[in-house]
Amino acid sequence: MSPDRAPVALAAFAAFVWGVWWIPIRYLEDLGLHGAWAGLVMNLGAVLLAFAWVFLRGIRLQLDARAIAGAAFIGLAVSCYSTALNYTDVVRAVLLFYLAPVWSKILERAFMGMPWRWTSTAALAAAFSGAYLVLGGKVSFDALNLGDLLSLVSGMAWAGGAALTFSGRTANTISLTTVTALFSVLAAIPFALAFGVPEPGRELGIAVSVGIGAGAVYVLPIMIMTLWSARRLAPTTLTFLLSAEIVSGVASSAVLLDEPFGAMQLLGTVLIVFAAMSEVMSGRGRTVTERH
Repeated sequence: MSPDRAPVALAAFAAFVWGVWWIPIRYLEDLGLHGAWAGLVMNLGAVLLAFAWVFLRGIRLQLDARAIAGAAFIGLAVSCYSTALNYTDVVRAVLLFYLAPVWSKILERAFMGMPWRWTSTAALAAAFSGAYLVLGGKVSFDALNLGDLLSLVSGMAWAGGAALTFSGRTANTISLTTVTALFSVLAAIPFALAFGVPEPGRELGIAVSVGIGAGAVYVLPIMIMTLWSARRLAPTTLTFLLSAEIVSGVASSAVLLDEPFGAMQLLGTVLIVFAAMSEVMSGRGRTVTERH
């Protein structure tokens, strides 16, 4: 595979896998890990294996201030998103998160000196129109539930984290992944405690064991792929490629869940996908293959 295509392919593959993350999250919720606990436990499994790998391989963590800040924001994004999946419809969580390209465009223009094109304006209009339709034509705080708000915050945190990660000078992928997973656990703790501690029992022990295992074999690999790509792709390009999650997330939830998904939501999905892919298709995204 061409070095230029590898980050694109891995980011797209990671996105499809992120799109069905709601399945283990909801499964662990059924076992007793409600609220933020399912995401916390899975991210804990990821960080434990990451630290074990770093220790056993004698790897030195290499992160500059920007990369650490980026890891913190991405960790917050992961935590908010995993929590949101238990407090709103999967479709709403996925699509409201993917207003992230809007925030990425604004950050790139304001702080990274990247040009604003007509496709940027078209993408913003499509994204906001899509969000309006996904919310059923209601735009007010009363129309937003807790999960919706967490999805929006997650998208904003992701956009900021991707920009900082891309512009950071000193970071390797395993260091970035380890610290991101750690921050995702730390960010989830206040949410988890606010929503109450799960009832102890045999099922809870099973849920924790399954969650830690899933974090190690599911969350950690896709986090590595995502962050490896984040060091090589401009923030908006990365976020656009990750919008493949919309396809797998919306399709899987439509098939497996009894959640409302009518003509308005379908049109909203199309508009948000268009917004997410517009500037990638226009050739705006850039790849930086020399980053390590």
